[in-house]
Amino acid sequence: EIIKRLMGVTVVRGRARVVTTTRDAVEWPVLLGGNNIYTSAVRVTWVDETPASATATETNPTFGMTRIPIHTVMARTNLSQNLLEDSAFNLLDIMSGLFAEAMAVDEDAQFLTGTGAGRPYGVLGDRANGAQNSPVTGVTDVNTGSASAVTADGYIDLVYSLPAQYRANAIHILARTTLRDSRKLKDGDGRYVWQAGLVAGQPQTLAGYPVYESENMDTIAANAYVDIFGDWRSGYIVADRVGMTVERVKDTTTVGTNQVALFARRRLGGQVIAPWAFSALQCSS
Repeated sequence: EIIKRLMGVTVVRGRARVVTTTRDAVEWPVLLGGNNIYTSAVRVTWVDETPASATATETNPTFGMTRIPIHTVMARTNLSQNLLEDSAFNLLDIMSGLFAEAMAVDEDAQFLTGTGAGRPYGVLGDRANGAQNSPVTGVTDVNTGSASAVTADGYIDLVYSLPAQYRANAIHILARTTLRDSRKLKDGDGRYVWQAGLVAGQPQTLAGYPVYESENMDTIAANAYVDIFGDWRSGYIVADRVGMTVERVKDTTTVGTNQVALFARRRLGGQVIAPWAFSALQCSS
């Protein structure tokens, strides 16, 4: 409910593959042996109408496994006992909504840039080097050609750096100011590259593909990654373990101060399973 209401500021969950688990991790199969044309190692053989022998070459899908760990996220707020008793509105409901909002916004940030160290592993969360805002191994890196601006040529290079099998469901994710500057881009004939959505409720497009805004993305600066372009359904898994709970606690640390502690808690994971389904646009150095 909260996430649906926040679709203007959260992007990933509604577009990635979401699974549930009863364990502390999810083992997920990943197809190997594919390339820019095929998604797996399976191939076909053309034969005559009545071949003299079994001439079809045997090909088999090869599966690897990736482990998606489950992490715990919490929030705490102390409230005055008097405020809870005297408030004319349901303060606990309001706090539950605020906790859910904060967790929805934060999970989106982790799916984009989380390093996987005690938190989800994002597309721009380079686990090998423990660095945020650097693409994970296997994500295609495309340069804008400028250290201080996005360019029309950079966007065209970005789109066509992604294999056709992933472009069909690919989207752009940009920061607000990057989106603003992107809307001003023009082609060689002075026409805007940006295309306005013609149907109510449908996203606008950039270089022919839907555009979504996230304040969790870097803004334009030297070396910054300013756009993730990719197919989240194919490339990213969100694993839910325990939904958000809110617990009201009164103990020796709060009673003496006439306070009640509210704890929100949730368990989930997120991980890139197919980095080749994404490309990242980087400003020049």
